[in-house]
Amino acid sequence: MFYYFSRFLVRLALPIYLKRLCVINLKGLPQGTPLLLASNHPDSFFDAVVIGSVLEQPIHTLTRGDVFKKPSIAFWLRQINLIPVFRGSEGRQYLKNHDITAQESHDALKKGDAVVVFSEGICVNEWRLRPLGKGTARMAYQVWFGDGALADMLVIPTGVNYEHFRGPGKRVALRFGAGIHHTEMKTSPQDYEKWLREFNEILDERMNREILTLEPVLTKQEHQAKMNNFFGDCTLPKGGNVLQKAAGAAGRLIHKSLYTFFEKKAAKLTARSVFYDSVLFGLLLYLYPLIVLLLSGIVALIFGGLAGLAVFAALPLLAWAGARYR
Repeated sequence: MFYYFSRFLVRLALPIYLKRLCVINLKGLPQGTPLLLASNHPDSFFDAVVIGSVLEQPIHTLTRGDVFKKPSIAFWLRQINLIPVFRGSEGRQYLKNHDITAQESHDALKKGDAVVVFSEGICVNEWRLRPLGKGTARMAYQVWFGDGALADMLVIPTGVNYEHFRGPGKRVALRFGAGIHHTEMKTSPQDYEKWLREFNEILDERMNREILTLEPVLTKQEHQAKMNNFFGDCTLPKGGNVLQKAAGAAGRLIHKSLYTFFEKKAAKLTARSVFYDSVLFGLLLYLYPLIVLLLSGIVALIFGGLAGLAVFAALPLLAWAGARYR
């Protein structure tokens, strides 16, 4: 229930946090088929938030295992369908969990849910696909050829592309590529290591089709030109009339101090790491509705129920207008 509640909040919050979310080839995803979404990983947990916001079936996301070490945190991460992945470098005692991770992913696929795996293995705020690890290939092999094989599963190359990685007010292009099926592989499954290499070559090529690549040596002008070209089909909505712009200005003014508080809190908690966007969005996602409820309740007690209801409706609408009309 907490997963569905969180997804409901995400779908309300993303239009405020983002300038626009453009989704390419969502309708091309097959229905009723197990899907392993092989995604790039440029913006930490926020990548899974974006992907999960557009899919109708629940998603289960493979996530670095060290964030699960505190039981209190692990409990809530489990509630939003995160599956821990522990690396051998984190300790031999965690190696036994590899089989548990594989089984949980397999069980999710059997239910018709989608599983998201970040095929690069690590998160870096940059515009390119990093070298792929073998984790996605091994998982696909196990699902296709292991116990309880799901021969109809598709691996979907997925690209999450951002205008920038720090805070709201950006366009995001989520692109789903052509699915990979095991029948495409020329290598026999019996030749395991060669099969893994061929799979990664196919996956790398198809993921790169969906991902914005910007070399770090580009000038600011070249960087912006390539960015504009990539997001050319992800156009921004028109600016609005005088009343809408006035509502937008009012929304930004009313929420400025609150947003500044959350912004500073996120910066302090993450120390300008790759988790900034995820922490800021998470704070806003769960705490802003509580603040609205609290303020509405106070107004209702002082001025009556209708006034409280008006505040409850007006604050989120003004926040949306502040992001939408500038």
